[in-house]
Amino acid sequence: MRKRLRSERGDALIEGLLALGLVLLTVAVGAQALAYAHARSVAEAAAQDGARAAVTGGAGAGAGRARAILAAAGDTGAGLSSSARVERDRVTVSVGGRAPSLFPLSLIVPAVEASASLPLERYPQEEARP
Repeated sequence: MRKRLRSERGDALIEGLLALGLVLLTVAVGAQALAYAHARSVAEAAAQDGARAAVTGGAGAGAGRARAILAAAGDTGAGLSSSARVERDRVTVSVGGRAPSLFPLSLIVPAVEASASLPLERYPQEEARP
């Protein structure tokens, strides 16, 4: 009985399965990190392009342009929303929401937030008239 208990038969299989589980966990976390990075990149691009549109067309045009960019991004932009506000001499477009989740890890994956601000193009009254 003692000889049978000292035998290491099957140890390699168990160690291999544990190593495979660790490798799969690493790949899953890496894929989720890439999905988050892509969503953040899309949010930043939408905010920047929306801010450019809002400078000349107003807050509504900026938010609309940001929504168009998010819609073009497909599933990545589905969980993101945009808003624009005009302050005294600046326009700010903000994009925020949830990144796509490959696994139900909503508590671990942080929210995506990006914003872009540009100064408004305002001309003196004497230059504004033709």
